[in-house]
Amino acid sequence: MAKWDVSRFLNTVSYFEAIPVLSDVQRWLKGTSTSQSTTDGGRALGVILVVGASGAIGELMVSQLLKSGYRVRAAIADLSLTPFSVPANVEFVQVEFSIDRLDDSLLSRLLQGVRAIIICPDPQAALSEGCLDSLTAAATNYLPTHNRLELFDFTQPTLDLQATWGAVDDVVMGGVSESGIRLRAGSALFSGNVSTDNSGGFASVRTRNFEPSLNLSNYRGIELKVKGDGQRYKLFVRTETKWDGVGYAYSFDTVADEWITVRVPFQDLVPIFRAKTVGDAPPIDDTQIRSFQLMLSKFEYDRALNPNFTPGLFSLQIESISAYDGKIMPQLIAVDPTATSANLAIKLQTTSIPFSIVRSASLDDRMVTAIAVKSISQPETVGQILGR
Repeated sequence: MAKWDVSRFLNTVSYFEAIPVLSDVQRWLKGTSTSQSTTDGGRALGVILVVGASGAIGELMVSQLLKSGYRVRAAIADLSLTPFSVPANVEFVQVEFSIDRLDDSLLSRLLQGVRAIIICPDPQAALSEGCLDSLTAAATNYLPTHNRLELFDFTQPTLDLQATWGAVDDVVMGGVSESGIRLRAGSALFSGNVSTDNSGGFASVRTRNFEPSLNLSNYRGIELKVKGDGQRYKLFVRTETKWDGVGYAYSFDTVADEWITVRVPFQDLVPIFRAKTVGDAPPIDDTQIRSFQLMLSKFEYDRALNPNFTPGLFSLQIESISAYDGKIMPQLIAVDPTATSANLAIKLQTTSIPFSIVRSASLDDRMVTAIAVKSISQPETVGQILGR
């Protein structure tokens, strides 16, 4: 019998805070006093650009977006108005809103990685028609297509991305398999050595829980772009926050040394608990996605063996994980309490960007929350949310 590595077991459950008391002990031994924060679900949806962020409505909009876990890029006319203590997940960019057009370098800085744009009225820094024209023209090239949402882009490695994923191998049940995920130039590499010793036989990498959860109800499923070694892997999508709960699984075969695109419809995910099918489990709740997991296992489901499994060294490169076949959603939301709304609508209709305009002279917290969150991540339009 191979020797079980208890220290790897402790590191795994501590990383995912599977046993809170044990995690507290691990942090104490390492000299830290606070728990590791879970990944914001909003981060996976990209950056939200708020134009006019120094106005009263813009400030409230930024605040509500942050509470919902989004990253925000705040365009303001004067950086001296930036709060002394800059909140986490906010990047401030100075923009002169009165000029005839925004130059390409500034537009690139404003729009890189942006998922949606919210334009708020700012009496002290009104957006000129020229600025609006250059912003919307550039946005058609920068904003993602409405039917695909990139959740993890491994071609652009970041510290946040690296900290999101961790290994969950059969060491948690006494096995000796060992794996990990490394970010390289252009992709992530899930690799290691899977062993059937000690009744083991699986290796995996998993995200920490998203908080808040991801709402992917506008999409048909999950898309992976991967290059494998010819073995059969599994994708798990979890809707529960607990460590050892039901996961919704999908098996896919790879082609050795070839990039392939794997589409996983939500309706084809199989509810699994410890490699056994859960017959009475409901269909996956795609409004409450909590984590993802990639696995290589000797088992399929219900003790059936994986026909394309070979113990030993393995590798799976991942370029991206996305949600696909989405419904049309507003990517540009304009809050316009003035009589120029009709002209604004005509102007925006000349672009290919799905948009929504909120015509309201006064907005309370509930309305701003609806604009900031619902219009970006849920199927209703802003007008429907506000009952207009």
